[in-house]
Amino acid sequence: MQDQSGKCCSKSCNSMMWWATLIVAVLAVPSFGFIIATMIPIKGIGEIAVFMVACWFCTFLGMKLMHMPNMRQKVGSNKE
Repeated sequence: MQDQSGKCCSKSCNSMMWWATLIVAVLAVPSFGFIIATMIPIKGIGEIAVFMVACWFCTFLGMKLMHMPNMRQKVGSNKE
């Protein structure tokens, strides 16, 4: 449930936003790593290293996004 300003009105809405963000992150990080690893023309152990670095980079960017003030208001700001 959201009010007119677009903010969550209840703790359950806030929890759903947190879980939705987590699910998207869990699906997005390996997908991003797989896409980057298949785009780079490296095979074998190098492909695994590229996958790991791409996953790390995606996680780093996601953590940086979660520290933005407007994202912090959407996810986990209510301490009810």
